[in-house]
Amino acid sequence: LPGPADLTGAHAPLLSHMRDLASWLSAQLSSSITPSLPPLRIGFHAVPSMRQLHLHLISSDLDSPCLKTKKHFNSFATDFFIPPDVWIRQLEAHGRLRVDAGAAEAGLKREMRCFLTGRPIRNVPELKAH
Repeated sequence: LPGPADLTGAHAPLLSHMRDLASWLSAQLSSSITPSLPPLRIGFHAVPSMRQLHLHLISSDLDSPCLKTKKHFNSFATDFFIPPDVWIRQLEAHGRLRVDAGAAEAGLKREMRCFLTGRPIRNVPELKAH
């Protein structure tokens, strides 16, 4: 599947299966493999940058050497990051997804804020220190 626009109601079980696998992997990582791992979050990007439907599993502290820009941080810390249950419910109810791409993209340009505390973060070095 190229992306969210290609999903129909028939794909709701696929998204449920993807969510269940990610939840299982999260539990495995958190319990026995890496017990000190922060809680993990599961979600899709509202407007994916890569063609091919994929689900993210990311630590809630967003501490990664790969997270280098405000746009990348905001793609996981704003409404741009969609929990799978939101899309599953939309597919079951409407047979398609309703994504406001303009609003989602605008979220990437907002100031960075800690999604746990709401504290503003001026730049990536401050983010890493937070």
